[in-house]
Amino acid sequence: MSTQNATRILKLEGGCNFRDLGGYHTRDGRALKWGMVYRTAVLSYFTATDNAQLSQLGVRAICDLRRLEEREREPTRWPDNKTQHLSWDDGGAPPTIRAIAPKHPYTAAGMHSVMIDLYRALPSWMGPRLQGMFERIAQGDVPVLVHCAAGKDRTGIAIALLLAVLDVPHETIVEDYLLTNAADFEQFILTRHEAHLGVATTNHPLLTLPDDIRRVIFSAHADYLQGAFEQIEQEHGGVDAFLDRHGIDTTMRSKVKATLLAA
Repeated sequence: MSTQNATRILKLEGGCNFRDLGGYHTRDGRALKWGMVYRTAVLSYFTATDNAQLSQLGVRAICDLRRLEEREREPTRWPDNKTQHLSWDDGGAPPTIRAIAPKHPYTAAGMHSVMIDLYRALPSWMGPRLQGMFERIAQGDVPVLVHCAAGKDRTGIAIALLLAVLDVPHETIVEDYLLTNAADFEQFILTRHEAHLGVATTNHPLLTLPDDIRRVIFSAHADYLQGAFEQIEQEHGGVDAFLDRHGIDTTMRSKVKATLLAA
C-alpha cells in the first residue's frame, strides 16, 4: 500500500473501511482536496475515542445509501448533532445479494456471478441517492460522508461515479475501489459481533457463511465495478448520459468539480 493510501485510511476503534478521498489527481493534473469527501461502512459502533476524532472532521452531511431495514437494524450514531443525515426511499424490489443469490450456484464462483449481477442492477436503483449526493456537494455541503453497510458496493459505485465526474483516470478509480480490501471485515465482525453489514440476518449471522463465499461477498473485485460501468454503458451510452437521466446535469457536475478540486 502506498504512503498516500495508508494516510487516507482513518483508524477507528468502532469503524471500518473509513477513508478520505483527498489527493487523487484528475487527467488534467488537478487534485481532489483532502477532508472534503469521506467514504465508509456502517456508523453504529463508534467509541468515545472515535467520536472525539470524528467531531474534528466537521462533516456537514451524511449520505446513507442503505435500505430502510438496514437503517433500522444498525442505526447511525454520529457525534455531531449539527450534521445533516440524508436517506432515501427504497422503491420497488431493491437489488440485494439475498434476492439474486438463488439464481446462481451456492459456490464461490456462483457468488462471484451474484456480485456482478448486483453491481449491474444497483446504479439505476441508486439514481435518487446519487442525485442527492451530487446535489449536496454541488451546494457546498462539505465535508460529506458517503456510506452504506460495508462501504464497498453501493458506496463503491457512488464514489466511482463521483471520481469519474471529476475526470479521475479509470485506473485510479479502480485502485480506490480495491482499497476496500485493506479493511478487515472479519475482525470487525468478531469484535462487533452484532454487526450485520447489510448481509446477515439474526438467523443467519455472517460468520456462519462458508469461508470462500464470505470472502467473495466482502472482497472488492474489479469485475464487480466493471459490471456496473458496462451496464451504464449498455443502457445509457455512458456515465454522463446516465447521470443526466437522474437529474445530475452538466451544471451540477461543474459545481461539484468547482467544490472538490484544487485550483
